[in-house]
Amino acid sequence: MHPILLAFVVGVAGGGVFTLLHLPLSWLLGSMTSVFFISKWTTLDLAWPSYFRDLGLIIVGYAIGQSFSQETLIEIVTQLPSMLTMTIAIIIFSMALAYITSKMTGIGLSSTITGSIPGGLSQMVALGEEMKNIDLTVVTVLQVIRLLSVIFVVPFLVFSPLLKGGGGTSPGNALPPFEVPSFQWAFILFFIIAILSGIVAKRIHLPTPAMLGPILAIGGFMVSGFSVPQMPDPLIILAQLSLGIYFSFMMNFSSSKELSKFILWSLFTSFCLLLCCACLSFVLSRWHDITFLTAFISLAPGGMAEMALVGQAVNADLSIITGYHLFRILFILFIIPAILKGLFKLSFFKKGTQF
Repeated sequence: MHPILLAFVVGVAGGGVFTLLHLPLSWLLGSMTSVFFISKWTTLDLAWPSYFRDLGLIIVGYAIGQSFSQETLIEIVTQLPSMLTMTIAIIIFSMALAYITSKMTGIGLSSTITGSIPGGLSQMVALGEEMKNIDLTVVTVLQVIRLLSVIFVVPFLVFSPLLKGGGGTSPGNALPPFEVPSFQWAFILFFIIAILSGIVAKRIHLPTPAMLGPILAIGGFMVSGFSVPQMPDPLIILAQLSLGIYFSFMMNFSSSKELSKFILWSLFTSFCLLLCCACLSFVLSRWHDITFLTAFISLAPGGMAEMALVGQAVNADLSIITGYHLFRILFILFIIPAILKGLFKLSFFKKGTQF
């Protein structure tokens, strides 16, 4: 069987099992788990090209864009001060965790800071490549572990009795078997527009272009008063599968003893950051008239696509969630590099070992 088709079959099997077990984000987490174990423990050749991940991001971007309206756009603008405050608080706490990680492991502080700031895997690795004395292995491991731990922990926490997020209907969990969804031919037109907007966003080098392009295009139609057809639930499931399979290939770490200890410490700091975001979420939910679930998912240090899927599953405010994640991405992308480059010139940040 072709490696790509085999990966898809394994992913569907894992997602199906997680669905039968009624686990949250079953198609995302199930496909990620099954593909990881099959690729790790068997000799089967599995593959998943990046353009399938981009397709999943386009679907998620379309769904996020549908959540926008003139009212939500005004609400996002009014929350810009809180977005700045929460982003700075998360970055400062991340840098504090990076300092502790550096002290406990002996790894250079510049590497642990670059790896600890939740600015997106590809963006922070690219930033590390531009700087001297940065260990890209450390940056990659820290970013991947934070992303994966958040992807696994946040859905279970959100759907737990503690946060009572299980009241929403998730296409990844509750789509009735053999249901034939209604289809609107206009959807094809808007989906093509979403694909083209993703291509344009990539050409002009926007962050996470495959998702941000459709968000801007579909969201623009919604704000302008156009009636945009709903994204069919089977395509949301397909997006979860595509992203889950892609993420599974990110979990292939070295088995060296030194790196294994570092991975365990990275998991601990990721959970600490998640706890910090939970505390900030209480403040944010009191600051603005939004639910704690929306605030928590908005501040969770995971990827925008993954947190949007969680938000959709519990009927949280996708536009607010997207606004906070997009603000943090843009802030880290445009502001943080200049700050870090200045700090890393100091001798204090050049000490430590590398893998």
